[in-house]
Amino acid sequence: MKKVRKRKAEAKAGRSAKPNAIVLAALELFARYGYRKTSIDDIAQAAQVAKRTVYLHFENKAAVFLAILEYLGDQVRQRCGAAERMGGTAVDRLAGLLDAYFGMGFELFGKSEHMPELEETFSRLARARIGYLNTEYEARLATFLRSLEKTGEIQGPPRGLTVDQIVHILVRAAEGAKHDPNVQGNRKALERRLRELAIFVLAAMKK
Repeated sequence: MKKVRKRKAEAKAGRSAKPNAIVLAALELFARYGYRKTSIDDIAQAAQVAKRTVYLHFENKAAVFLAILEYLGDQVRQRCGAAERMGGTAVDRLAGLLDAYFGMGFELFGKSEHMPELEETFSRLARARIGYLNTEYEARLATFLRSLEKTGEIQGPPRGLTVDQIVHILVRAAEGAKHDPNVQGNRKALERRLRELAIFVLAAMKK
């Protein structure tokens, strides 16, 4: 019985390994060459699978692109969880939560000259999904800030603002940091900027 379960588990892992390899290969190719210039043939070759294997798991190139979005969403959730569990100060944890989203995007696409095209493609193919993921991420940040209120690490938002409004402003500021000429292409500079935003927000909520 144990051998049967083991074989089933191995077979399941083998089935999932191929679509994962396809998604990761496509992610690298889209970042390097853009969406339009990357073909299913290119993806199959990079993933070291047959072209028919790609079509076995994905209807077309757009479906591969949407699978990348799901993969990135899962990665953000994992990184957020790690940031929430990490030790250190509230600033450390909030900076980690910001880096979980913006830092990962920077690592994957920060040096890609095709980012405008990829953003347009994300918007065209998955506007609703991106909106849902962004809402989920902002809700996670808000939950974190409220947890700091409960533990007494911060007192709450300044008069006239809500936690949700502060989170919205924080996310827009972090998004803008990616486009700062002093940050572009510099991972450490982005980390410093995100930490500065975390310090600013938490200081405002201590008054």
